[in-house]
Amino acid sequence: MMEIDTTKPHVGRVYDYVLGGHHNYEVDRAAAAAIMKLVPTYPKVAKLNRWFIQLVGQRWSEAGITNVLDLASGLPTQGHLNDYLPDARILFSDVDPVSVIYGEQILADKPNMRYIQADVRDPSPLLAAAAQFFGAERRIAVGGIGILYMMDDESSRDILRKLHAFCAPGSVLALSFIMSRGAAAAGQLSSAGSLAGVKVYPRTPEEIAALVAPWKADECRPLAEWLGIDDFITEEEYQVNPFEMRGLIAHH
Repeated sequence: MMEIDTTKPHVGRVYDYVLGGHHNYEVDRAAAAAIMKLVPTYPKVAKLNRWFIQLVGQRWSEAGITNVLDLASGLPTQGHLNDYLPDARILFSDVDPVSVIYGEQILADKPNMRYIQADVRDPSPLLAAAAQFFGAERRIAVGGIGILYMMDDESSRDILRKLHAFCAPGSVLALSFIMSRGAAAAGQLSSAGSLAGVKVYPRTPEEIAALVAPWKADECRPLAEWLGIDDFITEEEYQVNPFEMRGLIAHH
């Protein structure tokens, strides 16, 4: 039986609260309030991440994607991949038991979708479950949106390389990452991350491209540019919070 620790905030539940969700606890709401004092743009950043998931879902639907593995999924609500790919086989995953429990309930009437508890920092159980779920079909779209900036280089490289080995040619990868726009960002991100119980790792596009290899990066640009809303976060807000979210699409 999965145990839920309500004494410590969980970054996924904090994210859910900021997006307007209800699957969170007081400890998560308190952490969100504290983070927003340090990073007033956090709600906008969370929305950009979710909108990027929706954009990716729409693209994959138009491309005829039929198999999806999503990492650190959070809750499959508020416009997640299942809304854009209702007929695809989707394996959602998260380490947070709250997300898994509610995710299983949300997907209970969708036999083509499953939600498992898995930690991307320990890829073997995740890939074993994926092998069982997808069988011999290994042309897969992999979602890693809103996760890599909470993982160190070694763990990130490990999961991405093992995913590349698991997936067949023709597979695609979508992820988001944080890029600093100045030295002041490091301290802000570190403090904000600690409030949610995580460490934050900002990276440059060049560092991300090297990290995802042997996946080959196709497109990498700010999320606001992907979404066509360049002024969503203003330059004045960037002065206060000097970092931006970027999205990368890569292929096998």
